[in-house]
Amino acid sequence: MVCLQTPEVFERREPVLFVSHDADDGVWQLIGDTDAGGSNGKIGHLHHAIDADPSLIDVLGLPPGGSAVRAGVGKPWTGDV
Repeated sequence: MVCLQTPEVFERREPVLFVSHDADDGVWQLIGDTDAGGSNGKIGHLHHAIDADPSLIDVLGLPPGGSAVRAGVGKPWTGDV
């Protein structure tokens, strides 16, 4: 599965704090603390992100159009999970 990540998340300088599963194209978005408003996202494979952060397994059930957020590493995911 393809995911779009902020550069900070892709380079593992920030943890994933927000996840969304796009309804239109099925792409997953992984965002940390830094604003994702720019167009400099990095494309990766979701399984690599899960290898780096196994807690992402908890959000794999997100339906298309769903999202989840957490306050920090080790904190529970809330939202559409």
